[in-house]
This record gives sequence, C-alpha cells and structure tokens, in this order.
Amino acid sequence: MRNTFCGTLEYMAPEMISNKAHNHTLDIWSLGILLYELVHGKAPFTGSHPREISEKIMKGTIRFKPGLTDEFKDLVTKILKFDTSERLPLIKVFDHPWVRNFERKYNLSKPSATSASTKKAD
Repeated sequence: MRNTFCGTLEYMAPEMISNKAHNHTLDIWSLGILLYELVHGKAPFTGSHPREISEKIMKGTIRFKPGLTDEFKDLVTKILKFDTSERLPLIKVFDHPWVRNFERKYNLSKPSATSASTKKAD
C-alpha cells in the first residue's frame, strides 16, 4: 500500500482524494478515466475549481453521451467503482466484451501460438 498524493486531479481515484492508502487498483481507475476521455473528449469529472472536481469524483455520478454501446458504458462503470475491491481487475478488462469487439472490429487479435510457430518455419 502507498500513501503518496500526486497526479492530475481529474484522473485521481477517490482513495487518493480521501488521502487513504492505495494500491494498483488506483491505476485501473485512471484507465477508466482515460477510456471515458478518449470517447467523450473530456474527463467524466470536471469542474471550474479543484474542490468541485474532487466532490464530483467522490460522488461518482458518470454521465455518458447518447449513442454509446451498453458494453462501453458497462466497462467504464465497472472500472470506475468507488470501492477498490469492486473495480474490474485488469485481466478482466482485456476479456470484457467491449474490448473483445474492438479487437475483432479492427483485427487486433494476437496471433495464436500455432500460427506464430508456422510463420517461423517459413
């Protein structure tokens, strides 16, 4: 566990704002913020003053723009859990349907072990 306080406020997890000890799940929170920002063009918790941003993070209300898939909203919601023990573990992020569909859509799947060994033989 760590007790450091650093980073961009919009990406800070509730446990850091509360000045509580934190672990690797803090980074998973930041991943959720980044995913949200990549799709929306802004962080989910914004404000004109640091106190306002902190209060929004602690409240945890996430608003999604219309037209997003339920899978995307599910992934972000499961990552941005206030309770660190409820946050989606990183390995499950990679197995989430939204990530899997993204991989298929853009042909990003890793080659299987057999196809990799076949290429070496060529």
